[in-house]
Amino acid sequence: MALATHGTTTGALYVYGFVRGGALKRFRQEGVDGADVTVVEGEGIAAIVSPVRTTDMKMKRRDLHRHLGVIESAFESTTVIPCAFGTIVESSAELEDGVLIGARDDLLDGFARLDGKVQMNVKATYDEEKLLREILASDPQVAALRERTRGAGEAGYYDRIRLGEIVAARVEERTEADTARLADALAAHAVDVTLEGPGRGVALRGSFLVARKSLARFESALEALARAERPLLRFEAIGPLPPTAFAASSVNSRG
Repeated sequence: MALATHGTTTGALYVYGFVRGGALKRFRQEGVDGADVTVVEGEGIAAIVSPVRTTDMKMKRRDLHRHLGVIESAFESTTVIPCAFGTIVESSAELEDGVLIGARDDLLDGFARLDGKVQMNVKATYDEEKLLREILASDPQVAALRERTRGAGEAGYYDRIRLGEIVAARVEERTEADTARLADALAAHAVDVTLEGPGRGVALRGSFLVARKSLARFESALEALARAERPLLRFEAIGPLPPTAFAASSVNSRG
């Protein structure tokens, strides 16, 4: 199979992602390492690439910004299956054999799944003082143990350890319950969801795959949820974004 190339591609290639063949022709922005971005097509798939000096190049913060900028630029025009930052192939032949031919069916399935979809990243963080007060007010065992440790000095040492253990367990239980509840509320307006571990002080950190036609409903649901959860929880949302969390490609990251 002969590759159709819109630009020059010799040697190692940095791969940003994939679009359908014919969807894009040329980019006007700089890519990783300041190189020109181009498109390599074959088998109805187009890879967005730029030349790099070596497969072992050291990536810098500005390269991450360029990587994301290229993906976002392509996403403005068509469905994109992004690659992980740092994805490099040794040659156009490897790109052709390993991906444009070898992973063609998977990529076409990915396009079909992601067509008309965007990603919304949502994070909800606790006011930890308010959370602690709620736990103390709602748990008689915790409240009684806390009262017993007040002014107890060294005699209350083990009670204070026990109090800390109980409070930590209650916070973990509450966080798990809140994560499930909040995710379910937003998932009702999404096609798919991927969640990260909550982390300290975080009730929800996740990415939601949302149909463009449903985006207004998702945003309205998010606003209503944020209002209902104040002042205990503070919500942050970023998007719409390219669906990077839902678009695992078949090219491995190198270097």
